Amino acid sequence: MRTVKLARAIDNEESRQLAEWLEKYIFPNDFLEDKYFESYTVLYLADLKRYFTLFQSIVHNPKPATFSPEDVNDALLKACNILNVNEGCRYFNVNVHDNIARTIDSIGKYSLKRHDTPALFPLYYLLTENRAKEGGTSYTGLIGKNKDWMITIEFENEIVFKVHGSKKFCDVVKQFLLEHG
Repeated sequence: MRTVKLARAIDNEESRQLAEWLEKYIFPNDFLEDKYFESYTVLYLADLKRYFTLFQSIVHNPKPATFSPEDVNDALLKACNILNVNEGCRYFNVNVHDNIARTIDSIGKYSLKRHDTPALFPLYYLLTENRAKEGGTSYTGLIGKNKDWMITIEFENEIVFKVHGSKKFCDVVKQFLLEHG
């Protein structure tokens, strides 16, 4: 098993422990594996490979998401409240540079009960400003404080939103997005 150097953004013991957990259970072989959680549901998928450039894929994407960042945030909060799951969470950013060298670049606190920040910030920011180099895969997401739920966004040749957790948790999030999207 190779050692992965943690970036400066992982600067406290709680973040280091979460980084180790992510490496062991979620990204054990560099890429996202869906084996830790009981279930996962794909909330959105956009294939970008059929276009010549990223710009073209964004402008001419025939399948935009039907939900907003606020909808995703609210769906997670609703699922936590309905199922009596702790809504405390942390964000993370993982890059697989050149699709061979994984780094966990940042971990921080996120509140689903946000008051002064845009929904899902810094997730979209990290995927824009801190992407994998040389065409690698980038991941960002939120992980529940008790590691019983997670949402991930994967970005390389496609964009994939997934919710992970119990089947009931995934179903509540998906249903909320279907009703509000």
